[in-house]
Amino acid sequence: MNGFMLLAFLASLSAQFAQPLPPLTAADTPRLAPQEVKAIYVTSGTATLPGRMAELKQLVRKTELNAMVINTKEPFGPRMDDKLKILVSELGQDGIWLIARQVMFQDDELAQRRPELALKKAGGSVWRADGGHTWVDPANREVWEYNLQLARQALELGFNEINLDYIRFPTDGSVKNALYPSWDGVTPKEEVLREFLRWFRQELRASYPYAVLSIDVFGETFLKDSAGNTGQKMSLLAPEVDVVAPMVYPSHYRSGNFGLKNPAAEPYRVVLWTLEKGKLLFTAAPNTIVRPWLQDFNLGAKYTPQMVQAQITATEDAGYHHGFMLWNPKNIYSAAALKQQP
Repeated sequence: MNGFMLLAFLASLSAQFAQPLPPLTAADTPRLAPQEVKAIYVTSGTATLPGRMAELKQLVRKTELNAMVINTKEPFGPRMDDKLKILVSELGQDGIWLIARQVMFQDDELAQRRPELALKKAGGSVWRADGGHTWVDPANREVWEYNLQLARQALELGFNEINLDYIRFPTDGSVKNALYPSWDGVTPKEEVLREFLRWFRQELRASYPYAVLSIDVFGETFLKDSAGNTGQKMSLLAPEVDVVAPMVYPSHYRSGNFGLKNPAAEPYRVVLWTLEKGKLLFTAAPNTIVRPWLQDFNLGAKYTPQMVQAQITATEDAGYHHGFMLWNPKNIYSAAALKQQP
């Protein structure tokens, strides 16, 4: 695909809406984020089910929740249409803070449609991680532009915040055998990601000056300031965004971490100790908000409402008072773990 064709394709993404909302200007009155954003995760599939969405909206009304994270781009492609536009409008009228989750460099759809942007094997075939997923090059400018266009489209729909997930290099599979079409293999991965985030935020703010930008990172990024294989070096990436969301799911810690035999069974300790240790990495980003992803699903232990509540308490006890986001892949949440509205 040449440059002209790429521009035509990007333009077609915006054209699918008959009356897109105009970009914000400096004269517009911004909708400010709540002091504490307390969100639940919603898949693009759940977002299409009126009954399920009615249940989740009721959960928000009856509890301390005030936000939803809705997938607008999955690894299998963008998930934005007129139905989502209507849903976003309804949720916004209810005062719900709306976060568009956009899966970034793990991208099966783009890799299939534009294989020249995908990681390759030595023989020229598309490289695949464990589980069969494909990745596009985090250093490629066309990949950047494509994702910027999708983020703008989400903001046109009425989302308040763009949340970038899989903002990293691949870590599973034969990563040493992956060939990148753009990354030179010499520039540190963390520098590639920092350059991308700096560019992305600047370009996004040019049209939407009040848009909030958040990124999801592994919990281990709070334990040591090292990029590792992911490129997620917190001291470098945090200054480039408004919100950092570490995935501090206790089930994802190995036996022996923090001296705990089964970290999944110790949610308060895992979340508290991770967030406390991470404070040292934010000296260069004093204005960046930390809003963790917390576990509300069974893995490593049966998660009771008390265990979910323990993570919320640990977040506050660690000195973070900007909220949290609950993750459950089935979008079933523990109402009893949340404070009820009077």
